Amino acid sequence: MKTTSRLLRFYLLGDVFVILFSLTQGENWLLNTQIAFVCSLLITLASFRSYHTFVERRVDAGLIPNDKFDKYYEDDKDEDDENESETPKVTKIGFKQSFQNLALSYKSALSLYRILSYGVLFLAVLFLIRHETLDAIAFFVGLSVVPLSSFLSVLFIKKGLNETNE
Repeated sequence: MKTTSRLLRFYLLGDVFVILFSLTQGENWLLNTQIAFVCSLLITLASFRSYHTFVERRVDAGLIPNDKFDKYYEDDKDEDDENESETPKVTKIGFKQSFQNLALSYKSALSLYRILSYGVLFLAVLFLIRHETLDAIAFFVGLSVVPLSSFLSVLFIKKGLNETNE
């Protein structure tokens, strides 16, 4: 939950910058960027929810195996000193295994929330076209706020973690 709230703060901060920039560009820019931002945020939240549900179901069914790399975590380093010489075997995933993974994860890819959020995006574009206010550049700027904010938040969080570890 802490990560989600941190991400939402980054999203809103990015949106504030887009709003300020849009105010200098005109009314259609503000409308396009905000509709696109809301649609992008809906798609992202729907994706998070569907993947979270997918992982929970797999864990509950016991389909997610134990972590092979537990002995390499720093917390467990002292306990597993005698096992450090063993290296884990890396298994290649073939076409059959890839197809099985795809077949198992199609429910999260085609979840109702994700389909509805993409439907909202489609209807928003139709709405803007119908009212002759669609500005493609402004719309793409609004869509890019969430992915760019996610990328920047990862950089800042990673930088913060590296500074605290040193």
